[in-house]
Amino acid sequence: MSRTRRFKVGEILFKEGDLPDEMFLIRQGRVRIKKKGKWVADLKVGDFVGEMGVLDKKPRSATVVALEDTVVSVLDAKNLEEKIEEEPMIGILIRSLIKRLRETDRRLFSNEIGS
Repeated sequence: MSRTRRFKVGEILFKEGDLPDEMFLIRQGRVRIKKKGKWVADLKVGDFVGEMGVLDKKPRSATVVALEDTVVSVLDAKNLEEKIEEEPMIGILIRSLIKRLRETDRRLFSNEIGS
């Protein structure tokens, strides 16, 4: 269901505004999330990245860069959608959480820019 990809230090996993077609589970290394050019968070082994866009089919909300050599498991959108269709309530729950997270993110960044 997933495949492995490797990213070198400084390599971009995806850019803010890209259309999503896959999400990643970090198996080795670390990545940095940047939004509007500002550091937002660092993620490590065991963290997912890119799931929001895959789940709600909206453009990427941030750019993700490898902080060190990084190995990820890749789950493509089609496979994830098939799994969610098996349990529709889980899909509804996940999409509801993503919607709340995007709204919070929008509010935080619009307030910061307006300051």
